[in-house]
Amino acid sequence: MDDRRRREHTAGSGLVLLAAWVVAGCSVVDEPPAGSRSPHAAVTVTASGSVGTETSGPGPVVPCSHDLGVTTPPNDEYRLVLDAVAVPTKTLAPRQSGEPDWLFAKQGLVVRAGTPVEIMVAPEAVTRARIGWGSPGPEGTTIHVPACPSGSGWVAFAGGYAVRTPTCVPLIVRAQGRQERFGVGVGADC
Repeated sequence: MDDRRRREHTAGSGLVLLAAWVVAGCSVVDEPPAGSRSPHAAVTVTASGSVGTETSGPGPVVPCSHDLGVTTPPNDEYRLVLDAVAVPTKTLAPRQSGEPDWLFAKQGLVVRAGTPVEIMVAPEAVTRARIGWGSPGPEGTTIHVPACPSGSGWVAFAGGYAVRTPTCVPLIVRAQGRQERFGVGVGADC
């Protein structure tokens, strides 16, 4: 193949790949400069050109589009963990989940806007507790929330906690390069 044909072929292939990428809505993820963000963060540029920071690593991601539109900061019924996640201070009342051997306590997740977080069930409880937020959202033992924008300073997602029996669910939150462990009472005090 001569040089002119090779350039035309290469350019045409590139345009086809670019068009497929835009149509599929894929994103490009660039690693941030070392030390500039949490080790669990990455900068994302979407096909639409919007830029945001999201957590990386194992576990599903709650889409920012599932934000319920909270307009006020958390009140005294919440405890602020790492200045990033508001968790309930009261014991939650679980109900039958519709899934055999699991109870569910509905409780939204409130996260400071612009702060990527990772929330996980502590290792000793992964067989007896799950977490999940979104509309509908992912459920598992580790959930990532990207740095979602909000004019109110907070984002909130519907969801809650699933447990096999009433218990204090041990959780770990990672945000802003730090980690904190705490418990959420689901049918039992912590």
